[in-house]
This record gives sequence, structure tokens and C-alpha cells, in this order.
Amino acid sequence: MIDVGCLSISPKKPFTYTSGLRGPIYCDCRLIPSHVDLRDLVATSFSHIIDDKNLTYDHIAGVATAGIPHAAFLAAKRSDSFCYSRSKPKSHGKGKMVEGDVKEGQTLLLVEDLINQGSSIQEVVENLRDQGFVINNCLSVVNYETPKSKEILDKLKVECFSLINFATLTDNAYTLGVIDEEEVGLLRKWNQDPENF
Repeated sequence: MIDVGCLSISPKKPFTYTSGLRGPIYCDCRLIPSHVDLRDLVATSFSHIIDDKNLTYDHIAGVATAGIPHAAFLAAKRSDSFCYSRSKPKSHGKGKMVEGDVKEGQTLLLVEDLINQGSSIQEVVENLRDQGFVINNCLSVVNYETPKSKEILDKLKVECFSLINFATLTDNAYTLGVIDEEEVGLLRKWNQDPENF
């Protein structure tokens, strides 16, 4: 992901996120589908997690928008049902939250690209549950493992399985020479208190 530009790390010149917070990591998983080997690796790795953890579900549900392609590739790989979830119900028509042939009471395995502070996944899970869907698990390509996101996922009782977590990302970036020791320290400082970075 670093090689193809999906993952950028800049502790001394932080990025500004959608939330307005600043942080040293910028992850653009929207680039992954353009790289066949990388997107296949993501789908295969997600599939291994499903098997290893014995995850059960009725549909694989991509979270709009960046989670949709990963969920679609995964569902195709496993010959499973695919649908996608909006972040909130449509304001017109039937007010649907999920697009696909899904029914109330069914279990959705959510697929996200990134878990940062956890507020986005919280909104999705709460809205889906309000519409009668069962959400127990989530897959994500990257999880920054911030204290806030851990607290939110624990409160929601949703177990999230990620391909890349903060510790792995930091260790590998250091080993590859992308960041130095001082920058590792800055990354860890941000991870523990993103709001005051």
C-alpha cells in the first residue's frame, strides 16, 4: 500500500481529516481496486479471516462508499450475497439504508476501508440496527486502533477484524525506512491522543 501510494505517513506535516482533526497517517483505500494483485490480496485475506474466525452472516455488506468495492470482490470470491449500506437512510423513496435483496432480521457482515475515530462506523451500525438488521462483526482494511474507536466498538458490541492495525503499520513503516525513531514516537503520541496532536 505504501508502494502504490495508498498509505502516506507524515508525522511532522500532519494531514487534516474529514473530522477536522489532524493526524500523521493518510490512507486512501480507494486506490486499491486499481491494483489487481493488491485488491485480490485484500479479498483473499478477508476471506481467511471469515474462515479462521468462523464468522456467520447472511450478506456481505460494503459500507458506502470506500467499503463497497472490497465487499463486492470478497463476496464474488466466496460466492456470497452482496449488498451495500448507506451511512444513513435515504431521505426519499422507501428510506432504505441497505441496497440489495435483504430482509429485516438478517445478519450483515460489514466491510469498511478504514476505522479511524469510530464515529462513522457507529452511525452505520446504529442506523442498520434501527432498521432491524443484525450487526456482530466488521472487516476493515486498516484500523488506527485509537482509544475512542476501541471504546465505540466495545459499546456497540461489534468485533472488528482488520488487515492492518496501528502497531503493524508503524513497525513496518519503520522497518522499511519510511519513518525514523523520532517519527515512530510522534505516531504513537498521536495514536493515544488524536484530539490533542
